[in-house]
Amino acid sequence: MKTKECRILYQICLSNSKRVSFFDIILFIMEFFDTPDKHINSIKKFMEILSAHFYTSEFEPGKWMYRGQSNVEYKLKPSVGRLFPGENFDTEEKLLQFERDAFNEFQVLSYHELHERDLFIVLGVAQHHGLKTRLLDWTFSGLIALFFAVENENHWDKDGALFAFQSQFSFNLHAQTSKDPFNLKEEFDFLFLPIISPRISAQQAVFQLFRDPTKEFSEFNNLGKFRIPASSKKEIKKQLENLGITYKTLFPDLDGLCKTINYNKLNND
Repeated sequence: MKTKECRILYQICLSNSKRVSFFDIILFIMEFFDTPDKHINSIKKFMEILSAHFYTSEFEPGKWMYRGQSNVEYKLKPSVGRLFPGENFDTEEKLLQFERDAFNEFQVLSYHELHERDLFIVLGVAQHHGLKTRLLDWTFSGLIALFFAVENENHWDKDGALFAFQSQFSFNLHAQTSKDPFNLKEEFDFLFLPIISPRISAQQAVFQLFRDPTKEFSEFNNLGKFRIPASSKKEIKKQLENLGITYKTLFPDLDGLCKTINYNKLNND
């Protein structure tokens, strides 16, 4: 992820009189660290990996973001994009129409509670409350991402994954020039939104906005993936609980409180 070759190419770009972009000459492929010594089987192991791989430098100063997924086979694709192709959506046109109709309905029916007209903010809140959108959740906290990779007990029989991405771009580039999140010019943008929802703040959330929600995010520099063995998930969740990473802290509402009570009462061994 942080290779000598990348640094050499970057230095070439800096010295090139034609100002060739660093991103024009690097083959962007997600790196999957899938050897046993890189598997995340405990908090201690994760902190070792964090120290070894997720750092910044003068060549790569961008902030790291993380995402946890309960199944290592799941792709980095927003929730609405995962519906295609499917029984109800045999064309992208049908999917995109469903997406806009669902968002418009949310926007209208939630206005009495949100009192918000900024479509980017409304889209972020909708995403955090379960609406199918073209946003993909990331967090600035590796431990929070790890929680989301291990918390679903229905997937404790499957290996999970933790993704890390170091963006070299500014946030909210599209939102600064457009009011329409559905008319993105670039392939994606990262959104850092005002804290209008307690969940966004608690989860240290950042959102990836896709131009094409059916397209997987997999080809980019400084994008890494780590396996979390199924056999380690239960213990990692307990360790996170001891560190204060719980449903109650990440979902600071009655839903989160009830989930925490259920988990503690059912896992008091």
